[in-house]
Amino acid sequence: MKNKRDSGTAMFLMEMIAVVCFFILCASVCILAFVKANHLSCLAKDTNYASLAAESVAEIWKAEDEEGLETRFLMSKDQETGVIYWDNQWNPVEDEKAADYRAEIDLAGSDRVEEAQIRIRRIQDDTELFELDAKKIRRH
Repeated sequence: MKNKRDSGTAMFLMEMIAVVCFFILCASVCILAFVKANHLSCLAKDTNYASLAAESVAEIWKAEDEEGLETRFLMSKDQETGVIYWDNQWNPVEDEKAADYRAEIDLAGSDRVEEAQIRIRRIQDDTELFELDAKKIRRH
């Protein structure tokens, strides 16, 4: 003889709990995938802009020397290293507090060849986004 209690509701409830847990697990995996994809997209965008900025810095340095970097990119000197700051829209800024990106330019040279090493970093997490080495021949 069956009781009224043994009507199968308990099994149905257990099955529904299992299904809800499965959907929660799937949703959390999807959310993690979207967060990772967004992070990679932002890193790719920053790396792209950093490469364009480094190329611009190198071209201005080749054409106008350090004076061009100081006037066009607001470069300041930190001992032997030149420093350029950009905001989140990649516009040059003077103040480090308003900056999101930082370029360090190390200049060296011999009698005939000058070299510049340009490193661009994101200030927030000190991630190096791009590095470029440039050379130019001195004209006498």
